[in-house]
Formats: sequence, structure tokens, C-alpha cells
Amino acid sequence: MHPFDSVLSAMQLKSSLFVRMHARAPWAMSFDSGGQARLVVIARGRGWFTQDGSPPVVVQAGDCLIIKQGIMGILGDRPDREAVPCRQIADHVTGHAVSFGGDGEACEFFSTLFSFDHAAGEPLAALLPDVVHVAMPGAQAGRMVSILEQIGAEEAQESLGGSYVVGRLLDVLFIQAIRTWATSEGNMPEGWLAGLTHRQLAGTLHRIHADLAHPWTLEQLARDAGMSRSTFAVLFKSVVGVPPLTYIATWRIYRAKLVLIAGHSIADAAAQTGYGTDIALSRAFKAATGMAPGQWRRARQAGDRRGPDRDGAAALSRASGTI
Repeated sequence: MHPFDSVLSAMQLKSSLFVRMHARAPWAMSFDSGGQARLVVIARGRGWFTQDGSPPVVVQAGDCLIIKQGIMGILGDRPDREAVPCRQIADHVTGHAVSFGGDGEACEFFSTLFSFDHAAGEPLAALLPDVVHVAMPGAQAGRMVSILEQIGAEEAQESLGGSYVVGRLLDVLFIQAIRTWATSEGNMPEGWLAGLTHRQLAGTLHRIHADLAHPWTLEQLARDAGMSRSTFAVLFKSVVGVPPLTYIATWRIYRAKLVLIAGHSIADAAAQTGYGTDIALSRAFKAATGMAPGQWRRARQAGDRRGPDRDGAAALSRASGTI
């Protein structure tokens, strides 16, 4: 499986509070996603999105906004409008159109909240800015709006399995937005996504991710890439942001977390990540996260994710070249 696909699969995306908004000027809505991420797709018209500390940006039909959890912002017909909280306009409304604002120029957009497994989503979350603005090219914008129309049709028909279909279509919207952003000129961050699309490094990263447990050495990686050790090491760090063996160690800890999340033993996690013994894994795991594997799992099961998420996100952020 492609590393990008495996991360998305492990994240276990779940959508909630899908709302279709019909706004007419003057209007402005404030977003506070709390513990969930938010996806906003503009279907018709245009608006302005503002966030403290950042200049306002114009969003128009086909554009998407991915707003990370805990981030606040305002969407309106002008950047200087006084905003009404989103939940005040559409509190607990799912699958229905909501009209608000005045009687001026119209803007139609869709908003949905996403939750996902934060430990499983660390590699992607570490790369994303607080707000991702995806300005879709014409053909892709039409595709996004078409998916939204399919969602509307499913809701109107109330067919068997309709809620499941809507959920999967919302997943497609989210994934398409991430994919378009990541491959747009000027947006590609350092890190594993950059490496996976790099002409000289893509094959190396695919081999690494296909067998993280392999006892990789710098010599073998360089030889497989057809380069000298020094040339490979410099290129890898310049593109990915960290040295090759640091990158492998970070992803091994991430893979170990997924094994632990699935309910397997520490010994199983060690075997699947190349550490061999639970003692060796525990030493590396604690060095990376500040917690032993068993302690990390207990904290997660108790609902206290501050330690695992903070430390894991920081490690993957370093492995992505963003710190």
C-alpha cells in the first residue's frame, strides 16, 4: 500500500455535522472547530476567510478550506464583517440547508466536521498548516461540486445506506483537497510527501515504507538509489528535512503506535518495526515520546492523549522538516 494511502486508512476519518449553507450579503460566520477538523467547500459565489495573524484570503466556487482542530476563523462576504458563531446558526443541524444573512449577493458552501485518530494522523497533521486553502483548478473544482451534488441527492432520496454513502463521499472530498494542496506548485512541504514525489528519492521511500523492519543502513539506501553515501545523505536531508536513519526511526515509532492501537503486544510491535525485542523498542519509544509503550497505551486508553499526541506530532514534525 502507498504510504499516503496507509496513513489515511489508519486515520479512520469520520465526518459529522454536515451542513449546507445559503448565505446572502451581508453575512459572516465564525468557526471554532474545537477538537475536530473542519472542511469547507465553496459551491457557488465567493467569500473572504480571515484568521488572526494572517491576511484575508478570497475563496470561490470549488475552493476548499481545511481548518485544523482548535483553530478559529471567520468566513464572510467581506473581511470586516461582525461574525455570528457557526453553532448559533446551525447548532446540531445535519444534512439540511440553512439560510442566513441579508438579501444581497449569494454564496453557497458546505461545512463538515472531521474527527480522526490523532496518533494515526500524526504524519499528515505534522505537515499541514493551521488552515489549508485549496484553490482548485477548473476541472477539479467541477468534480468537487459534482460530489457535493451527489451528497445532496443522497440526502433528498433518503435511500438505504444513504448516510454511509454520504460519509464516504465526504471522505473523498477531504482526501481530494489534501491531494490537490500537496501537489500544487509552491505548496509541497518538506518531509515524507515531498520525498514520495521526488524523482530520485521516491523509490527509496517506497522501499523503506514497504519494510520498516529491515535493518536499513545508509550504505544500502545510497546503493539502491544509485548514489554515493554523501550525495544521497545530502539530497535526502535537503528534501525530507532529516537524515535517512532518523527518518526511519521516526516512522518505526509511528508504526509501533499503530500496532499498539490495534491491541497487539509490545513484542509484536517490536517485531514489526525491526527492534527485535520489547526492551529495545521500549528504549527507543521512550526516547522519542517520553513514555514507555505500555504507559503510552494506558494514557491513550484513559483518554489522556496530551503526552502521546504532543510528543508524537513533534517527532513527526521534525521528521517532516517543519521544526
